Amino acid sequence: MLKTPDDKLDGVVVEAQMSSELFAGPLPHPKIFWQYEQILPGAADRILKMAERQSVHRQGIERFVVVGDLIKETMGTVLAYIAFGGSMVGAVILLLNGQSVEGLTAFVVALGSAFGPKIFNSIFRKIDPSVESTEVQ
Repeated sequence: MLKTPDDKLDGVVVEAQMSSELFAGPLPHPKIFWQYEQILPGAADRILKMAERQSVHRQGIERFVVVGDLIKETMGTVLAYIAFGGSMVGAVILLLNGQSVEGLTAFVVALGSAFGPKIFNSIFRKIDPSVESTEVQ
């Protein structure tokens, strides 16, 4: 029989309780973990070893990526300095050999390549802070 809001509960106390549990991580909840061990003895140890191997593997990949990024950044900087130095030497050689227009052009291009990204970023960062830095160091 359906109860309507007009029906009274004579002396009856209704209590409701709700429980919620959240567990996150690479390993199962300890209660579930224990159940694995009960179903298959040794399963808990195998699961732990699997999680440890995965952790070591992930840390190795992260280490590889960090070292690779460091090498890439260093090589980019070194190659930028070499290109800048080569351009400047070429400009000076052209100027010393009487090629004033070509030497001056090479000199301006070298300076523009070296300092242009810095100037571009300083101007546009003030206008739009979402512009990413492309500065060559």
